Amino acid sequence: MSELRPDISVIIPTRNRAASLGITLECLASANRDGIRAEVIVVNNAGSDNTEKVVTSFGKRIPIRYLYEPTLGVFGKSHALNRALDAPGLGEIIAVLDDDMSPNPDWFQGVMSICRRWPNKDLFTGHTYIVWPSGDVPEWAKRPKLRSWLFSAVNIDETDSELEEGRWFLGGHFWFRSRVLGTGKRFKDVWVTEPDFQLDLVEQGFSGVSSHDAVAGHRIQQPLLQKDVVLRRAEQTGASTARLRLQPYRRTVKQARLFHDHPWLGRVFCIANHLRWRGLYLISYLFSSDGSGFERRLIAAERMATYIELFRAANQLEAYSLSKRVRERVAQLNSTQAVERSFSN
Repeated sequence: MSELRPDISVIIPTRNRAASLGITLECLASANRDGIRAEVIVVNNAGSDNTEKVVTSFGKRIPIRYLYEPTLGVFGKSHALNRALDAPGLGEIIAVLDDDMSPNPDWFQGVMSICRRWPNKDLFTGHTYIVWPSGDVPEWAKRPKLRSWLFSAVNIDETDSELEEGRWFLGGHFWFRSRVLGTGKRFKDVWVTEPDFQLDLVEQGFSGVSSHDAVAGHRIQQPLLQKDVVLRRAEQTGASTARLRLQPYRRTVKQARLFHDHPWLGRVFCIANHLRWRGLYLISYLFSSDGSGFERRLIAAERMATYIELFRAANQLEAYSLSKRVRERVAQLNSTQAVERSFSN
């Protein structure tokens, strides 16, 4: 690897998916890197397959490092990412790619173009499209509303868009400037570790932008086309993102502000919406078998899990405690009364 600091370091966490990893590395090795100092860092997270051999095979085609992280923790991926962040000589731009992503041939050029165009931004993402597995794809899977949260694919417009408050970019295809790590920021051991990382940065005052310049495909794994698998994923996604929005308390997240400033209203809002989506879940069975019924069921399952977990988390976390709000109100009244007494004396 060159002694000069890379322009971009691409981190790929992986575990026992050497074949899929090989496809991603082939895309990166074949991509246009003219004028760009790029490197790839593959972190094997306690895997036992031939991942290291696959990585080594690309050594003459692209600067590449192999790291091994034995800690799985609760969810694993965060430890692999942090292992790479602790490595010396990282590039100015640090990209995170999943081992099932297929960057386009001009992906490196697109990443650098976006970063140069937005020198004051620190978080970025590009356009992500779906790459279906071979064989039949069920009709419900092709429904547009499932692209983002179920298949991790987002259509980015031709016009650059700034990251909205309380939102985040896809965890399997985003990048950031290494200067954000100056705060000691690392990934937490949670299922939604990349969104959590991004929300923390936004809370600290960093901002982001999405652009169509950098394009990558997300290769859908066959199990994600099984109804029982995606129903469980819908529930896990809803519950995980709900807790993400409330813990820790971030003023930049509107759900957190609602529960913090209006705890009773927040709880009523959750109960009403949970009941609404439960009704829509039952109604989904009345729709035809063209895919629309199961699409509605999936969305309803995710929404139900979201609102019940928001309600549960609000009752568990001190920042949204009803008793805390009562204590704050009493303290405010006491303070007001004390001021009034001082004036009357």
